[in-house]
Amino acid sequence: MRGLSPLLAALLFLWGSSLYAQTGEPAAEETPEDPSLEGGEERLLADPAQIIGLTLEGAIARFGVPKSVYPVRGLEVWQDDVVFEYEDRDLYVYRDRVWQVGLKTAYGISLGDRRAAALLALEEGYQNDEDHILFPLPVRGWPMTLRININAAGTVSALFVYRSDF
Repeated sequence: MRGLSPLLAALLFLWGSSLYAQTGEPAAEETPEDPSLEGGEERLLADPAQIIGLTLEGAIARFGVPKSVYPVRGLEVWQDDVVFEYEDRDLYVYRDRVWQVGLKTAYGISLGDRRAAALLALEEGYQNDEDHILFPLPVRGWPMTLRININAAGTVSALFVYRSDF
């Protein structure tokens, strides 16, 4: 054979393009289709970063129907998200994948904790700014970050785990 037939080449291109469109990542760097299914609920509570990359189907299969769904507008159109609200977490979806999770508690830190307590729960390597703390998490096919928002009273007002390359 001197090369691929045009039809076969087109099919391979479309298949690769659909994988890229679904994940935003090249096909060679694919992560598991449903990372939340790796381990039980205890593991998800210990490491909520596993939720990142979950498909809509996977999110509903794992967590059920959300108690509400609402939009969050960004400064740019590409920053618009749909949020699936659950009792203990909010899943921020862009296109068809979870890219950010809002939590009430994560990695030993809970809403309402003082800044000092949040810092004690983290290892070295965090970035401590006036109104937030950033802590890089282990890479899982893409860079991950824990963001801890701090309010004027000096307490944790929000916790997010997100894909930091977004």
